[in-house]
Amino acid sequence: MGELKEKASRYADSFDGAAALGDSGSRSLKAAKIRAVLEADGVKFGADLRILDIGCAHGLILRSITPEGAFGVGIDMDESLGCKAKNLVFLRTDAERLPFRSDSFDVVICNHVYEHTDDASRLVAEIARVLTPDGRCYFAGPNKYDLVEPHYRLPLLSWFPRKIADAYMRLAGKGSGYPEKPYSPGRLRKLVAGFDVRIYTDRILRDPARFHATDMLRPGSARQSLALFVYRLAPFIFPGFVYVLRKKRPEIQENSL
Repeated sequence: MGELKEKASRYADSFDGAAALGDSGSRSLKAAKIRAVLEADGVKFGADLRILDIGCAHGLILRSITPEGAFGVGIDMDESLGCKAKNLVFLRTDAERLPFRSDSFDVVICNHVYEHTDDASRLVAEIARVLTPDGRCYFAGPNKYDLVEPHYRLPLLSWFPRKIADAYMRLAGKGSGYPEKPYSPGRLRKLVAGFDVRIYTDRILRDPARFHATDMLRPGSARQSLALFVYRLAPFIFPGFVYVLRKKRPEIQENSL
């Protein structure tokens, strides 16, 4: 088992903000944001939907986002977590080796998970395999060059080479090392290059009310203006991203050659 998989098996106790995973209020709001993005991309939340939440934690997002009559599956490596609802199933399993048939899910949620995997390319390949031809994947996560690392709240932590980052963690009293693997914007684009990628980061910044993001960005506020300014002029240091991934259609693949 790799270092990150070992950490994932006790994820709920592994970093400062982990308690938020069990906060029903914040998780319901996150579910509303995810749903708004997916609906903007054409997803119809009806009873025939099949949803997979990768890294589901306590399953609160999955429970909020799965319509009555639809079917949701949550997976996580931490056996202390899980989903409990009549139309949900929880599996303790590895996202790099999903135990599902190809074309199984209409929606896949991969929210701040890629940086916790030993091999993000395998994760992405598995998402592509289990997603239906017309399905959507909500894919969000941090930027390596965020000025303040989001898990441990340490400035520039993810900028440093691994040995220096490990020492920084120990000096700060945050743990024995820094196992997360956030990617740079360029590397992220390569990671998802096999998909038709819709970028929603800027849309959320421009219209936070539509995407239930007013808790972070009040429309017309100085904070919204600053976020838009940074995203447009220095996207390489913007904290994170939100994508919707779709399988490339044959004609799209041909045009890209």
